Amino acid sequence: MEVPVELRHLRSFVVVAEELHFGRAAARLFVVQPALSKQIAALERELDVVLLRRDRHGVALTTAGRALLDDARRVLGQADAAVERAQAAGRGTTGTLRVGFIAPVLYDLLPALLRPFRARYPDVRLVLQEMHNREAVDGVLGGRVQVAFVRTPLPPEPDLRVRPVRSEPLVVAVPAGGDLDTGGPLGVADLADEDLVLIGRAQEPELHDSYLALCAAHGFRPRVAHEVDRTHVAVGLVACGLGVALVPQSARRAAHPDVAYRPLAEPSARLTVGVAWRDSADTADTVLANFLALCPTAESDPQPAA
Repeated sequence: MEVPVELRHLRSFVVVAEELHFGRAAARLFVVQPALSKQIAALERELDVVLLRRDRHGVALTTAGRALLDDARRVLGQADAAVERAQAAGRGTTGTLRVGFIAPVLYDLLPALLRPFRARYPDVRLVLQEMHNREAVDGVLGGRVQVAFVRTPLPPEPDLRVRPVRSEPLVVAVPAGGDLDTGGPLGVADLADEDLVLIGRAQEPELHDSYLALCAAHGFRPRVAHEVDRTHVAVGLVACGLGVALVPQSARRAAHPDVAYRPLAEPSARLTVGVAWRDSADTADTVLANFLALCPTAESDPQPAA
């Protein structure tokens, strides 16, 4: 038969057992002595045992009281720890944050966010997963990740929120020492006769189409020599002399001795990265809400020097 025992009665018993004096125990518990006596009596009735002997010489533990004391301390410790864990989870200071990201954000954006997050919330477990853009969006909508860094704009999706966090100019990765490695800006039209290494549409349809649209706006259809699935692969092929590539400016942080980066003369040619999460999850998931609070917006994010 289960015996319902109130934690406050156990706590009162432990303090009395430690003090062996009802007056001092009542002072520690900030209650009046008659109320404390009633709590101990209620606990003894619940357990149907005598826990404390009271006589003119003082208070003493019975055999049952001594048997209960260690277990009561352990139960109270577990209860206190459970409360602390629940409160920490409610504040978002413990738990897990699963982050999806496209590879280019590793150049600077993700480290700049994760360092302060880790410093502020050291007990939150971070699970990071590199993904293609569409895979990252599907990961958020499917609950595999709580938040993802993706290229924008994206087609509208129900239950998906996206906030821009980084807008940066495009640059042209060219073979170092080649004809295009002159240091000055290149116009998009200057790429019309060049072999282009392009992110494949199967992996990144929005990015692929945006590059084609950029070329079309400057009067030509690009001569696509190779399609790749990631920016660093495109840079690697440029290093092999297999073409040139449009890449975000932050890609220059991953320096390659055989690649030079030329700015584009058209300042409007930019890439924007957004942070994506499920609608309403920012209020239900405090770990996520804390992370989103640290994310910048594209408008306030300083651009690196060209």
